[in-house]
Amino acid sequence: MFDFSRENGLFSGVKGAENAIGHYAVSLAGHDSGKIYLVVGQRGGAGKAGELLLCDGKARPFGRPKVKKRMHVTVLKERDDGIAASISAGERVDDSVLIHALRGFRKGRCCD
Repeated sequence: MFDFSRENGLFSGVKGAENAIGHYAVSLAGHDSGKIYLVVGQRGGAGKAGELLLCDGKARPFGRPKVKKRMHVTVLKERDDGIAASISAGERVDDSVLIHALRGFRKGRCCD
């Protein structure tokens, strides 16, 4: 199981839309609480008022991201720079790349 306590240094404190893109995020509320996503965009204002666009490559592919209020998501320090660069350049990210990135993140963080 993942340890998302504040002491382990995973919390990001990322405020801006351009900085959150490419970061991993954990859902805190809803039926998907505890699920890990990649941030692929943001709309609305910065801070808790904005909404993040989240993808996992399977249930939520790049073409149909999940929209969650920022207060219902924890943005982590971990970031995938390749995906962030592709999104910033306006390119479409393949869902298999998202799946592979999330799988690698889970393997690196899992402690079983």
